[in-house]
Amino acid sequence: MEIIDYIDFAGSPAELKKLPIEALDGQAEKIRCFLIDKISATGGHIGANLSVIELTLAIHFVFNSPFDKIIFDTGHQGYTHKLLTGRRAAFDSLNTYKGMSRFIAREESEHDTIDASHAGTSISLATGISAALKTKGSSDFTVSVIGDGSLVEGMAFEALNFGSVDKDAKLILVVNDNEMAIAPSVGGVRQLTIGDNWQEKSQHFFESLGYGYFSVANGHCTKSLVQALKNAKTLGRPTVVHIKTLKGKGLDYAGSHPYKMHFSMPFNPITGEGASPTVAGKTFAVVFAEKLAALMASDPDIHVITPATPYASSLDGLFALFPGRVIDVGMAEQHAVGMACGMALEGLKPVVCMQTTFMQRAFDQLLHDACYMNLPITVLGVRAGFAGYDGSTHHGIYDIPYLKSFPNMQVEYPINSVEAQRLLERRLVSPVGPMVILHPYEPLSTSEPDTGVLSKGMSIAAKGKNGFIICLGNTLAKAWELKSLLANLGKTFGIICVQSIKPFPVNGILDLLVSGMDIITLEESVLAGGFGSVLLETISDSDINLRVFRSGVEDSFIRPGSKQECSDEAGITAKQIVVKIQRRWMEYQEE
Repeated sequence: MEIIDYIDFAGSPAELKKLPIEALDGQAEKIRCFLIDKISATGGHIGANLSVIELTLAIHFVFNSPFDKIIFDTGHQGYTHKLLTGRRAAFDSLNTYKGMSRFIAREESEHDTIDASHAGTSISLATGISAALKTKGSSDFTVSVIGDGSLVEGMAFEALNFGSVDKDAKLILVVNDNEMAIAPSVGGVRQLTIGDNWQEKSQHFFESLGYGYFSVANGHCTKSLVQALKNAKTLGRPTVVHIKTLKGKGLDYAGSHPYKMHFSMPFNPITGEGASPTVAGKTFAVVFAEKLAALMASDPDIHVITPATPYASSLDGLFALFPGRVIDVGMAEQHAVGMACGMALEGLKPVVCMQTTFMQRAFDQLLHDACYMNLPITVLGVRAGFAGYDGSTHHGIYDIPYLKSFPNMQVEYPINSVEAQRLLERRLVSPVGPMVILHPYEPLSTSEPDTGVLSKGMSIAAKGKNGFIICLGNTLAKAWELKSLLANLGKTFGIICVQSIKPFPVNGILDLLVSGMDIITLEESVLAGGFGSVLLETISDSDINLRVFRSGVEDSFIRPGSKQECSDEAGITAKQIVVKIQRRWMEYQEE
């Protein structure tokens, strides 16, 4: 695509409203060029944002932000909104620590009504905002922009059911229908929105729920969009405006991309070279996918389910190898776990592959269905720990406390990639009860840290006379660094790497602990109720007299960033830990 001069486009809603409607298509072209140029250099969510340029222009042209409340579901669609609300200069900082958020963020602008990074929340939030505005006597509108892929979330359906109850609510639901979630949309909602009669089917559906309905077949025609939004505004009651758009519009390479360039690391906008939806290199996700392929080839009972993010678990190859046995259920984490439970009830061996930040959305199904019925489902939870430059809510640092509280739940964190393969193979020979296997986001190092030999859920990576550093696999490299720093202070520490978080290897740990030792626990997770708490409970119940220093994330959210940047913010780098230990234990201070 030829990059044209894109400097001259509106940088505020007020500037946009001064333009004639005929100028909006030209504004869209300039913004499209800007986004392709900038995002190809920084990386970011490009596909969905190219889908809604004209739609966002039309919304800001018709409505009066920030008085009218505009809510973008997930935030994947928010880049044009950011440009129109004065954040053009911030785009160079995208995908950098403390840079512009990939998503909608209230700290950035008064035009950002919510902090959005998970799908399916916008309609519920919109109904609440709309009700509050009405209570305060406001005549302002609330506009929820939600994709057809996000519309399948259980929360979205619950809100859709309720949103039309108040017939006078100034609530407008804009459905951005590009027939994609992250991967192509699946299921009954997709059937509503495809075919020559999609408008007739969709109108019947939404009107049956009590909404007014308008549709635009060409969601890249600003004049048509403006007219439909004005019609909805005039109607003055809960209304759906259904827009057909093209994900990745204007980026030629997106047309042949399986996810229409939903997200990418920096890439060549002409050839697509460098395009990747996840971090480069071999990861635990790749290791697990390769092992699943080998196991599924000999065991037809193994089935894999993923809720809309197959790339995160490196499943693309498995779809081709095992059609019908690898299933994308769309953005529906609750359903993914529930479906897996149903499979397990009939003797299959279901494996659910999802990002742990989304796994928490299936909290009830994991507890009530999987654990209460003690069903042999296996969850491969990717991105456990710090998870890069997505929103703060994408870090997988909240899993251990709630998972270990579930009766019957088994929780594992492989100490290295070899043991990860062995663990999965042992597990799927004859699975008993529910198990979550957590694993990190970042690529494997060229040479993985020494772990020692795994035995009964733990390994002794090193021995020492002053005490032990006890860690999980994703903090093992830090344990070795910390061991070296403590050695400089004249302290010799051993390292224990735990793989089985639940059941915890109590006897193995207690066999190594001696009264008078100092113990340091490391976790890339929240401290409250986490891995360190498991050890404290073990020690408390054993009457061993020793000191424990726990290192982990305090009671706070951590900004998106690299593993090092997030660790530094959380105060859990090896050097920071030494300083904290010296403050706590005076004899560790240098003379």
